[in-house]
Amino acid sequence: LDGLYLGGGYPELHAQALTANKTMREQIQTFSQSGKPIYAECGGFMYLTKAIHTDTEEYPMVGVYPVAAKMEQRLRRLGYRRIELQQNTALGTTGSYGYGHEFHYSDIEPMPEAIQRGYILDDGHTEGYLVNNTLAGYVHLHWGRTPEAARSFIQAMRTNQHL
Repeated sequence: LDGLYLGGGYPELHAQALTANKTMREQIQTFSQSGKPIYAECGGFMYLTKAIHTDTEEYPMVGVYPVAAKMEQRLRRLGYRRIELQQNTALGTTGSYGYGHEFHYSDIEPMPEAIQRGYILDDGHTEGYLVNNTLAGYVHLHWGRTPEAARSFIQAMRTNQHL
């Protein structure tokens, strides 16, 4: 593989199966460490954290990010978003914009300051967490509205671009 895109979804509904697939979790961790591009959004982002916490269980996940996602009873964020890249990433160059939305019932633990933030949302919230060449956050990009991000990601895979 030259890159991975882990889209949104509901990993909490399949947390037991995702945890049980230790081989996949280890391979994705190794892939991230190789520096090949990974882009993950919302549920894909949650999968890349160290664990997903529900009211009753903790499910180990991939562990690219040293924080856990915790499921909440109420909607945490909802709305359309514009992101602005704060540095060059596999989705584009500094100053580029992307468009999408957020809809999630989970929160993550505070991300350590040592983890770079790749983009800022139009409401001032920083996200787009960068580890190796892995970029992840809660925003679901609208690829039709942001075709240059898709082209950039494809180019990053073709050239094995490292951040």
